[in-house]
Amino acid sequence: MKKIILFTVALLIAFSAGTMASSGVNLFVNGSKITNVEAKIENGVTYVPLRAVSEMLGAKVNWDQKTRTVTITGESSSGGTATPPSNSNLSQTVNGVTIKIDKIEQDNDSLRLYVTYTNNSSKEIMTGDSLAKIVANGKQYAYDIDFNFDRYYETGVDHAQDFIEPGVTEKSVIFFKPVNADTINIVLNAHFEDYRYNNVKIK
Repeated sequence: MKKIILFTVALLIAFSAGTMASSGVNLFVNGSKITNVEAKIENGVTYVPLRAVSEMLGAKVNWDQKTRTVTITGESSSGGTATPPSNSNLSQTVNGVTIKIDKIEQDNDSLRLYVTYTNNSSKEIMTGDSLAKIVANGKQYAYDIDFNFDRYYETGVDHAQDFIEPGVTEKSVIFFKPVNADTINIVLNAHFEDYRYNNVKIK
């Protein structure tokens, strides 16, 4: 792994939009339109979330609070672009907290994300089942409390505790209504940090 310069990201962040309005911004990454990331224009400059766009290009972003440093890393191919994410690498770590997608299943009842939270930080962290969401075919699906409760409460299905201490690993199954798609984008959360997984195949 080595640091890479995400030229596309730099262009998106620094691009001057002249007198365009602050709404109606279309964002494309490697030719694909992105609908689950907010882009905005302020004072003639277009802003997009650095982490979201970097990870869409296959890079990982790390924030060091102590040194206030952002590090972007990825594997460079012969063309100089980052390797896109795949189902074989569905684990991300931010500030010592790891979220791993173990598997995704779907039947007529539900789409199920099997998730593992691991807290290797030095403090208690909050798991984020209720902040999970998916995007399929340009439509966003948010976590439904009642839909999930009926499927995990007193059923023996894994459901992570809301807060976990350092060194603790917890598993969850997060339920969504079935979607008519082969791949989805997933946004998970731990301690108010987003973990994004794009173009993930449903098995």
